[in-house]
Amino acid sequence: MRLRDNESGQTLLEWLNGEEVVKQVLAKSFNGEPINDANLSIWRQGGFAEWLEDQDRVHRIEKLSELSLRLAKASGGNLSEGLLAIAAGKLQEALEAGCEVEIDEASGKEVISGVSVDKLTAAVAKIRGMELEAQKLKVKKVEVEQKGQALDLETRKFNHLRVKSFIDWMVDEKAKEIATSDMAADTKLEALGKHLFGDAW
Repeated sequence: MRLRDNESGQTLLEWLNGEEVVKQVLAKSFNGEPINDANLSIWRQGGFAEWLEDQDRVHRIEKLSELSLRLAKASGGNLSEGLLAIAAGKLQEALEAGCEVEIDEASGKEVISGVSVDKLTAAVAKIRGMELEAQKLKVKKVEVEQKGQALDLETRKFNHLRVKSFIDWMVDEKAKEIATSDMAADTKLEALGKHLFGDAW
């Protein structure tokens, strides 16, 4: 934190060399030699620079994750759709930046800003495939909803016909006579079916 805040080298060295844990490490591994300007400079340009890059990468990923969640929420989609939108946008940015196509001497393949054109093409194809899959899922969802609505409508129609038929059968004297007879249930069902539906039964 102090190094990132550009604290002076002298102040950092005094602080580090005064820390008990640092003294123990120096005594154990470096013959008790204190950290000096050269050590600090090497760390600043090497390990610390890498650490800063890692922190920057983590920060960018966090920001992209937040953006993807907002995109997904705004579009009524899910997280993967938000991430897909970001990936497609980043690829478009790279292409719009006017990156020139070069030939990588080691592989002999075309590259744009160090990225293989084959890989970029594969990435675009994959993104397009994901978009098509997402569209297919949406269509299937609509189809399932429509089938559910059609089934519900058919059920209502069927129930309506049953009630209407029941009312019609209640005034049918022959049907009433069969229904209230002492016949066995199976025989009664058969007789009532033949009376009401004729040959169709």
